[in-house]
This record gives sequence, structure tokens and C-alpha cells, in this order.
Amino acid sequence: MAIEDVLPTIILVAVIFFAYRWLTGSKTPADPFHGVRRDMVEAVISAFPDVPVDNVVYSLTRTRSAQSTSEIILERGTLPAPPTGFVIPDSLRPAAAAVPVPAPSSQSQQSAPATKPQSLIERYNLSAKLDQTPSEESGKWEATRENREKDLRARKEKMILEARRKLLEKQAQAAQAAKVE
Repeated sequence: MAIEDVLPTIILVAVIFFAYRWLTGSKTPADPFHGVRRDMVEAVISAFPDVPVDNVVYSLTRTRSAQSTSEIILERGTLPAPPTGFVIPDSLRPAAAAVPVPAPSSQSQQSAPATKPQSLIERYNLSAKLDQTPSEESGKWEATRENREKDLRARKEKMILEARRKLLEKQAQAAQAAKVE
């Protein structure tokens, strides 16, 4: 074959290939929710409960990754709002958000007692350990999973108690400074 015959042949093959792809392509629009799962939505919502579910699902349809969506929230502080025609299927709504909650009436708002948010001390049952002095840990890697879990739990408790101690010291310093003025 001569060089004059190769170029038209390549062009003809490319045109036939693209025509075949166009003719056999899907006639229905692609599913925008392909690859987005409910557990991904729930993971992002549990980490960032103040971000609306619609924004989370819209971002997940674009990124296809809960980690990428979380990074966008951390970088920007929020997610872009979805377009007005964007409808989320019920299969992607988190379990708590899938059930519509009726709006409370003014009577039930007045009669319902205000619940006090639970502190970390109450949540982790550390009230008995408030007066104890913190013990030093060895920092070595434990051999069994149970021992590692105990060590991590003890570290968490120590961090909570240390943060509480520092907060109390800071409040005491602020009270002293207020007395001086």
C-alpha cells in the first residue's frame, strides 16, 4: 500500500468506529447516582451533620468518594448546593432522614422539657476518675487486640480528663483575672 492509501483508510476506520459507538450507545441518560451508596452518604452526614443531605448527595454524584466530599467540606467549610431539579432517591437518604418527621406544634414545644447535652465525662462514665491522678502509660505496642483496645480506651479517658483539667484551670485563671480587675 502506498502512503496515499493509509491516511484515508485510518480516517475511514475512525469514522466507522465512532458511528458504531454513537448508534449502539445508550438512549437513556446515564444514572447520576451510579456508584453512590447510602453508607457513603451516612458516613459524610455523621461526620458533618450540619451539611444538608441534598448537598452531600450532589457532591457524591460528582466525586464518587466520601473521602473527597469530606475533604471538600474541610477545605471550603460547606458544599455547593445542587441544581433546582436535583431529586434524591429514597434509597440514598440516611435512615433517620428517610422517615419524614412531622413539624412539632407550638403546644408540644412548650410542654417538652429541654434535654441537657451529655458531657464527655457522663458519656464515658469518668466521674469516678475525676479525682485520680493520671498514670503514665508505657507507650509500647500491645500483643493482643483486646490489650490494644484497653490501651486506646485508657488513652482516650486520659485525654478527656486532661482536657477537663486544663479547662478548669483556664476558667480559674479567668475568674482570678476578673477579680483583679
